[in-house]
Amino acid sequence: MVSLTAWNKKDIKSIIDSGKFDTEFYLEENPDVKKSGLDPVIHYVLYGVHENRNPNDNFNTEIYYNLYKNVIGKNENSFAHYIRNNDHLFFFKKGLLQEYSYVSITNALNRLKKYPFFNEDDYVRMNSDVSSASMPTARHALLYGIGEGREIFSKRSIVRFLGNECKHDVNYKITDKVYGKNFPKTIGVFYHSEGNSFIQELAECLSEYLCDAGLNAKVLTEKTPEEETPELCIFCAPHEFFFLDGNEIWKRDEIIRKSIMFNTEQPQTLWFTRGILYILMSAGVMDLCYQNLKSFSDVGLPVFHFDPPVKIEACKLADADRKHPLFRILPEGAKTGSTPFRPIAERDIDVSFFGNASRKREKFFSRSAAFFSNYQSFFYYRKADGPIPSSGVYDILSRLPRYVAENSKVALNIHRDDNCFFEWHRIVKQGMASGTIVVTEECFPHPLYKEGEHFLAETPRHMPNLIEWLIQTEDGQKEAARIQQNIFDLLQDEKIFNSKNIDLKNYISAVWSTVK
Repeated sequence: MVSLTAWNKKDIKSIIDSGKFDTEFYLEENPDVKKSGLDPVIHYVLYGVHENRNPNDNFNTEIYYNLYKNVIGKNENSFAHYIRNNDHLFFFKKGLLQEYSYVSITNALNRLKKYPFFNEDDYVRMNSDVSSASMPTARHALLYGIGEGREIFSKRSIVRFLGNECKHDVNYKITDKVYGKNFPKTIGVFYHSEGNSFIQELAECLSEYLCDAGLNAKVLTEKTPEEETPELCIFCAPHEFFFLDGNEIWKRDEIIRKSIMFNTEQPQTLWFTRGILYILMSAGVMDLCYQNLKSFSDVGLPVFHFDPPVKIEACKLADADRKHPLFRILPEGAKTGSTPFRPIAERDIDVSFFGNASRKREKFFSRSAAFFSNYQSFFYYRKADGPIPSSGVYDILSRLPRYVAENSKVALNIHRDDNCFFEWHRIVKQGMASGTIVVTEECFPHPLYKEGEHFLAETPRHMPNLIEWLIQTEDGQKEAARIQQNIFDLLQDEKIFNSKNIDLKNYISAVWSTVK
């Protein structure tokens, strides 16, 4: 039997009436309280507050007491004082996120707890030292784990979620009505000038997409002057933009929480983990992967599938490109020019591929080397030692993949690992829009582009057989011509073009209404 003073009773009433005491949290963090037999609120008022225990995930008893000890009554409970005087403020450790507001951190934390790729038990299992940390697991992951480069998301959770999403049939539905009424006057699509060249290409593609939808958008970089800040910012590849130098003016809290993040990374990678903080603090997220969308919408983020209608037009090389070694080794017929509408049979390159080295790709190309030696092949396959910028020695790589694909009968897509993401940039932008036949490993289902209709899927082991059939046999050549025509029909469909623009316009309006 405990004895409560008048102050104790007053504090207990204030705490209970506020609804801010998290009984489940308190018992989970303090298992000894359950054994004591005391009501958790009474325990906190009598003992917990003096032992710097916390009443919920967003209030740090020690921090608050040190800040307000001169005004807290002699027998008054710190949390009760907070409820009566400062409950509009936040008091918890910011860890490695000192530059961000309590509101943004709290928002990100609440989203992380709901995020299906995050599991507290898995986080502790992958980071055993965290079990001794004096803070809740999810908070540690957000405040320290991401910044320290720890594993945050277990592969098991990712595979389970995406596997379930891939079971659903997905088909694109035509939209014909603009629901949004309010739009930003200016939209900036940001990429980092020292980042990967294909991110710049995605930024340019998104900006064109926005303009086609009737919105005022332009491409910007980290070097854009602060006085030119647009009303709405969209940051392409946050894992890259916010980690390369020169982003200080754009990394601010007041910009992040009013911006859209365009995720280009797959969730099993370290790069995705680096960017997740900015995604969770943002106003909305775009993603290349359709199956990723639900993971973000589950935490309350407005989501949009980046899948713009790609215009079929010939790739234009720079004058200097024709002097580059990568151009000079092309077959003579491919040097004269290119067009996406060239029939498959008339193309001078049999098979092409562009991509970075990986263990999986290494195995495929080494095993298939003898086969490809009998064909006119163009493989650009490099070991990445950092981003491939869109300037300097690698500048040609922002144009050459499209040019080569327009001269190729078959364009290969070999996943870098065992994750079967639909790699939009390689399959659609560089492949289908070039009129080539994309032969890929199995991919996640796509709402618009269908296996057997717009591309062909096969296991790496049997890809040589499929390629031989497409190039060498009459039936294969007919199939290639059929798929090429399907691609042209789809990419030139005005209904789809207009519908996609309406989709984007409605999404921007929905996000802008929350930001404004």
